[in-house]
Amino acid sequence: MARSKIAMVHCANSLPIDPQAPEPEHIKKAVEICHQGGVIAYPTETVYGIGGDPLCLDVLERIDQLKGRGPEKTFLLLVSSRIQWSAYVESIPPFAIPLIKKFWPGPLTLIFPASRTLPFRLIGEKGTIGLRESPDPICQALVALFGKPLISTSANPSGKPPARSAREVMEYFPQGLDLILDGGERRAFQPSTVLDVSQDRPVLIRTGPIDKTAIEQIIGPIDG
Repeated sequence: MARSKIAMVHCANSLPIDPQAPEPEHIKKAVEICHQGGVIAYPTETVYGIGGDPLCLDVLERIDQLKGRGPEKTFLLLVSSRIQWSAYVESIPPFAIPLIKKFWPGPLTLIFPASRTLPFRLIGEKGTIGLRESPDPICQALVALFGKPLISTSANPSGKPPARSAREVMEYFPQGLDLILDGGERRAFQPSTVLDVSQDRPVLIRTGPIDKTAIEQIIGPIDG
């Protein structure tokens, strides 16, 4: 079966990539940039994200500058397995487990109590870390080859709508990104749902593709 054509953007730092069967050499190039302390943009199953090494302070500061946001904002990370992300969390609340089983991989970010070994800039004053597992083939390939969680913050300046195509990423950030993986336009209009599970009672921080009702059907009433 022939694949449908996907609109791609060609520019100095944009690399077309197959969204269903990402070319290994393109994934390798993006991961090498991340290992070298670079910043990339890539498609997820919802919108385009900006990523890099979460343990590199220069990367965290650079992303803050790109997005025009303050240090009070913390970062969300993409993960690929519990073995990979267990070192990033202090504990996993029991009520988070059925959510992980039901909605991961998927557009649900869970905010956990963070490991105390992580940099303060990554976890902030609250000492929490947001994690999710994406079903997107490009995201899965990136995180698997990178070998550890990857920063995933929406590709947009603070206060602007998230970019849904590589073209929109370029319009937002004509300078400052080392590579854009162009996997075509994303058809979702919302970034992931964000649920804080770091306290005794879950709190809905951001509504997204997975709504409050769907979450409450799994674990009962939540705040927010």
